[in-house]
Amino acid sequence: MKKIAIITLTETAFLTGQQVRTTLQQVDSSMEIDLYGSKKIQQSDKKEFPSGRFTTSMPELFSAYEGLICIMATGIVVRSIAPLLKDKRQDPGVIVMDELGQFAISLLSGHIGGGNELARLLEKHIGCTAVITTATDVQNVTAIDSLAKQINGSYDQFKQVTVWINGLLANHRPVAIYQEGSWVKDTRGLTVINHLEEDLSQYEAVIIVSPYQIDSLVSHAVQVVPKCFVLGMGAKKDTSFSLILEEFTQFCNLHHIHQKSIQKIVSIDLKKNEAGIIKLATHLAVPFETYTKEELLPVSEKYPQSDFVKSIVGVGNVALSAADLASHGQVLTERYANRGVTFALGKD
Repeated sequence: MKKIAIITLTETAFLTGQQVRTTLQQVDSSMEIDLYGSKKIQQSDKKEFPSGRFTTSMPELFSAYEGLICIMATGIVVRSIAPLLKDKRQDPGVIVMDELGQFAISLLSGHIGGGNELARLLEKHIGCTAVITTATDVQNVTAIDSLAKQINGSYDQFKQVTVWINGLLANHRPVAIYQEGSWVKDTRGLTVINHLEEDLSQYEAVIIVSPYQIDSLVSHAVQVVPKCFVLGMGAKKDTSFSLILEEFTQFCNLHHIHQKSIQKIVSIDLKKNEAGIIKLATHLAVPFETYTKEELLPVSEKYPQSDFVKSIVGVGNVALSAADLASHGQVLTERYANRGVTFALGKD
């Protein structure tokens, strides 16, 4: 959590907010922390509410920050954020502190939004008491949504699966985890297994952590897919999204990677407005970034060249060189090319 708003309504709360901001910035200088106060607070480092008032400014603050530390009564915060709630994957982490900084209550988005983590950080460095009520934390077990966030991963049927798996963990039911690699460090409450071939019927759920395609999942298994690959890409002008998606699916099948394992798509800046590529990025819910010809040229020499591509865009290959830059040289595949679409995979 890097962008935080500290929101205060009284002079005493503002002074506590100053202490919180100073301490957090000492802990992590990359944090961007804004300290807001009402009009009656006469402090030079105060940031004004966007609309002039706390209540009418909350919608903008709620969407603009990753975390909100509200130093005020819990009831005020609850009434202010209630109409703004969307989804735990989108809502910011919200902390409520009392004016004297004695307690830090993780009120909203404790797992994915980072509320619990922020409350613990305040407890450690401010000396307040963190108040955390999520069942998995109270029972000292991990949670599947926290687990996925830590490895930048995702899983299907988010709401249903989260309720199911976290309910099992909170009640100390047998849940296994298998991972290809060493992605997950926090395995509290989970039984770590090393093979999927063993008897899985003894577990009420199995979490499989892998960026690759799993041929067959048992009915009570959930795959958490880490976003760990970058996709270098090129395409002829005006190539349709449907064709791009077909080729992307073929590329993933060829290398047995899960489509959700892509962390971002990269290409040359001449393609930054290419509708088909943009739509693929939207479809995968990942960013689309581009490099200039000058940036790609030095690394492009490491890979096979196409005189035709070079005559069009000024560099002998696009997918491979873009994947190289994005992965710092960790390119995993050869160039895939078919029907005017090219792909190359890099390790993020």
